Amino acid sequence: MPIPDYKPAFSKQLYARDNRLLSANVSSEQQWCFPLDEALPEALKASIILYEDEYFYWHPGVNPISAVKAAIQNYKAGRIVRGASTIPMQIMRIKNRHSQRTLLNKIWETISALKYRMFYNSSHILKEWCEIAPFGGNVIGVKAAALKYFHRPMDKLSWAEYALLAVMPNAPTFANLKRNRAELKRKRDFLLRKLHDKGYFDASELGLYLGEELPTFTGEIPQYGYHLLKYLSKEYSDQSVYYTTVDYDIQLRTQELLERESSFLQADDINNLAAVILDVESNQLIAYHGNVRSKSGKFSYVDVAQAPRSYGSLLKPILFAHVLDIGELLPQEMIADIPTVIGDFQPENFDKKFRGAVSFSDMLIQSLNVPAVRVLNTTGLQSFYDRISRLQVAYLNKGADHYGLSIILGGGESSLWDLTRLYKGMARNYAGYSTPFDKVKILKDEVHHKTLSEVTFSAFSIHHTVNTMADLTRPREEKSWDLYGTDYKVAWKTGTSYGHRDSWAIGFNGKYAVGVWVGNETGEGRFGLTGISKAAPVMFKLFNVLPDNHWFGRPPAYSDHEIIRICSHSGKIAGPLCNQTKVMDVSKMSYRYVPCTWHKVVGLDAQGLALSEDCLSNAVKLDTFFTLPPYMEYYYKQAHINYRIIPAFSPACSRGEQPLKIIYPNQGVKVFLPKESVSKQQDIVMKAYHRDDKAVLYWFVNDQYIGTTNNGHHEMLFKSKKGHYQLYITDQNGHNESVKFDII
Repeated sequence: MPIPDYKPAFSKQLYARDNRLLSANVSSEQQWCFPLDEALPEALKASIILYEDEYFYWHPGVNPISAVKAAIQNYKAGRIVRGASTIPMQIMRIKNRHSQRTLLNKIWETISALKYRMFYNSSHILKEWCEIAPFGGNVIGVKAAALKYFHRPMDKLSWAEYALLAVMPNAPTFANLKRNRAELKRKRDFLLRKLHDKGYFDASELGLYLGEELPTFTGEIPQYGYHLLKYLSKEYSDQSVYYTTVDYDIQLRTQELLERESSFLQADDINNLAAVILDVESNQLIAYHGNVRSKSGKFSYVDVAQAPRSYGSLLKPILFAHVLDIGELLPQEMIADIPTVIGDFQPENFDKKFRGAVSFSDMLIQSLNVPAVRVLNTTGLQSFYDRISRLQVAYLNKGADHYGLSIILGGGESSLWDLTRLYKGMARNYAGYSTPFDKVKILKDEVHHKTLSEVTFSAFSIHHTVNTMADLTRPREEKSWDLYGTDYKVAWKTGTSYGHRDSWAIGFNGKYAVGVWVGNETGEGRFGLTGISKAAPVMFKLFNVLPDNHWFGRPPAYSDHEIIRICSHSGKIAGPLCNQTKVMDVSKMSYRYVPCTWHKVVGLDAQGLALSEDCLSNAVKLDTFFTLPPYMEYYYKQAHINYRIIPAFSPACSRGEQPLKIIYPNQGVKVFLPKESVSKQQDIVMKAYHRDDKAVLYWFVNDQYIGTTNNGHHEMLFKSKKGHYQLYITDQNGHNESVKFDII
């Protein structure tokens, strides 16, 4: 006769690093049942044995004396008034799932119990009883019962509470705290007096224990980590218990903060919020919040932290580090921020403005879309995507051609969980850890697994990337952050998806990486839902409640470096005409930096007018000007009043180079008309720039004269329909330029 091996299905449980329960769920059998992997408290063992099986340590699985006594009492009463089941017999009954107490079942239990006692010691048997005994309702096992009835772990109970647990399995159908309180109290008090008689505590203590009230209701199992438990249940489906690296106090403290912040966001019909906190130094998970409660207080079951969402600008720091790493640009090198059309793709900055030229660092600090797209296009989409692939960014696995240049503006999707890992990787890269972008450690006993590709950025690249991210202007409510000193220095970035559906903020310092997502899990956009206004304030508040915040101990060490001289105006390697320079320490590598050519020596006559190179012998003065290309200068000078323009040329000795530039439309651009306007004439604004503010420009479209502009303001309205066009502009001196474009 084999011993049955049935065990109830266990609930999934999530524990913090100090072994406190964070969350649990009912088992597949819809029961609360926790496996026992810790020692039983001595008081609990004494209570169970004294009530259920006083001679447990002495009999071979069946107690013949109790069996004879029970048979006599039941015969005299004409019904069953006393049982003789030992703990091993009860275990056999539960394992064989006998619901009826028939003679045949009792014989089977007796034989099985004898055999069971032969193979297992007392400690194993008592532990198994505590694991599978019923405690009323859908509560199985003493561990679940302690949490459900007393809201505490089983090693934190009193003698009165242990006694109540011991008497409940004797008649589990009566283990109802509402209907059978008097009977349960009578049994508990009987056991407490018996324990006192055996010397487990004195009379004064007995009085205290007898005075303890029974719990009034069945409590709720803690749900401080529901979404993390759900995630781990999928990742490690063969396990029931997860001992994690989560900090219990930080998890609860940050959950309270997020619920409070969510109540304000929900007033704007922004209903969901998620956050992830990682330890940079140990590469461990500290806190995980997949969602918050709804307006009505209902639990939100969707784990937004793992959901693929459009990430907005969050990959720009990776592009910045990548471009520095391959030696294409220097951190302060000027790049164009002008109207740009690449194929059918026409990126725009968030504020719809153009700045003409910005430093590469300002592209990241101001999160400018147009310069980012231009840099990505120039340095190579495939090269950048290969880097993303080696970093194993979740969900970005469809190939460079699928995403195109929009990948840098949120044209793909990833998760808060994985993007926070990515930023954690930048922090660990800066701090000098090996394999910084490794997967985050969640389980305490998890064996370290290296990533498929050990990606790192050079010390030069990651140094400038992190310092640039730390220079970002904080949201309005965080303006006084610097009063707290360097402990609160944070490198961070925000993101906002198209249509204001997702807002993000992810930041890090030497201790923590914190990621926040704010939006609606259903995907509806909301006006004003941006990373800087909604997600960033929450992120900084999370940093403020974390202990031991600190910046990195020291900057990355360059293994091999050299000193170069760069132009203070353009940020490029200094050219021969750069009159203001500074030095920069860079990694010694094969870079492709282009020397600055944006300075010109101009001869001036007595009236201060410029002279062409042919007339330099007539110059009374030579002056050096920092001169951007016309298509950049047009926008740049509007925001930089100190920008010096080359003076107008002397009529007696005019320049030979092109002073005229068509700003819009660009060569080959396709202008899309709204569908309702395809059959109608539509105004488009054409723009040009001339270095001479006094120049007169004459405009022609398809050889038809359409107007004249002067006084430095060169914009022309043109009523057009669908078709092919050529714009031709000339000035009074014969300088001209033309472009072809289509309206579709």
